[in-house]
Parts: sequence; C-alpha cells; structure tokens
Amino acid sequence: MRYLVYMEGQGTRLMGHILALPGCCVRGKGREEVLYALPKAVREYHAWLHRHGEGLRKKDTEVSFDVVEEVVGTGPFDPGDAAALFSAERSPVTSDDIEDCLRLMSYSRSDLLHLVGSLPDEVLDWRERRTAFSLRILLRHVGNAEEFYISRLLEPDRLPQEWTADDRLPILEFLNLERRGCTECLRTLDERQRSEVFRPVHFTYHPEEEWTAAKVLRRFVEHEREHTMQAQEILDTCLARQLQ
Repeated sequence: MRYLVYMEGQGTRLMGHILALPGCCVRGKGREEVLYALPKAVREYHAWLHRHGEGLRKKDTEVSFDVVEEVVGTGPFDPGDAAALFSAERSPVTSDDIEDCLRLMSYSRSDLLHLVGSLPDEVLDWRERRTAFSLRILLRHVGNAEEFYISRLLEPDRLPQEWTADDRLPILEFLNLERRGCTECLRTLDERQRSEVFRPVHFTYHPEEEWTAAKVLRRFVEHEREHTMQAQEILDTCLARQLQ
C-alpha cells in the first residue's frame, strides 16, 4: 500500500498528512521524524476505523510513503495558525465526499463524548497550570473551530442564527449545537461552495489563507482527533494528580 504524504511547516515544526485517510496526520521535529511516525499512525487509523465498525486492513499489507508536496510557512500547531491548502484539495468535493467526512466526524465525536461526557465539573475545569487548557476550554475550542471551518465557505450572514448565543449553553449542548449546524451547512453547500478557492477575511489573522471545501472537510476530522488525544492526556494527568 503506497500512501501519498503532504507535508507542511518548517524547521522543527512539521506536520505530515495522508489525504487518502482523512484525519490521519502526525507532527514531528523534522522530516525524518514525521516519516518514522507515519506507519504507526496509519495502523492506528485503520484500528480506529475498525473500532467503529469498518473492515480491518490486512496486517501483512506492506506500507510505503511518498512525500508529494511540501508547503513552507503554514502549520496548525497553535490556535489561530494558518493551515496549508494542498494541490489535491483544489478539486471539487461531491455529496459522497461530504457524507464520508460526516461519517468520520461521527466517529471522532463519539470518541470525544465517550471520554468527557460524564465527567464532573471539577474534572472538566481542572488545569495543570494557570495557562494550560482545561477540558472545558478544550471542548469550547473544538466547537468554535467547527464554526470557523464552516465560515471559510460561507459569509457570516449565512451561518446558523442559533450560533449567535451559543456561548451561554452548557458545554455538551454547545458541542451538539455546533455539530448540528455544521452538518446542515455541509450538506447544503452549492456547486460553487464545493469547488471554489476562498480567501475569507472575517474571523482570521490570515486573510491570505486559502480554503476549499476539501480542506475544510480534512480539518474537521484531524482537528477533533488531535484534540481528543489531548483531552485524554489532560484527563490522565488530572487523575494521576488526584491519586498522589
């Protein structure tokens, strides 16, 4: 099995993405570190799909990787960072592409809710240090990011009206509201929104950043998967501190 790798970043901050496996990405301090981490990331990705009811790839399948594109100067390492638009993401998406992404989004959301859905407030609000994310802050960030991704394709006045007061909702209701609105918006994208390259200037520090529907779909899945892993780390640290 040969996977095409799309790389972004520079110096000691690099990300490698496998667009054929939406949501499969790794970070590394250099090109070799990223490539070294990819086989494990692919195995874990297929195991993730299998846990959610999809067929498991044969274990004896040989895997190879070819870096086909590298973008310097982008990389979503911190909130607000610009992310690359890869050449393959300039192609239009279909309704089937959107449904495939929504299926993967349902898996990542299930994982996240399984992790945090029944936690008490004292755990949701625990922080290792004053400047660190709590689980509640992280969940709010996940929901706000989904609003942001949709706003890359739609003008502000076309966004769901119920989002204007969503900051008053309890955190799980907030996540559900954001996802419900995003799902409806994705399913009703017109031909232009599914195919054009956009450079939105609202809600961004990077008005030069390019977006397409394909890039939005990718970021939906990989962003929540990465933050689900971060949520697990926060929860593990919190529980370990309580046991000390």
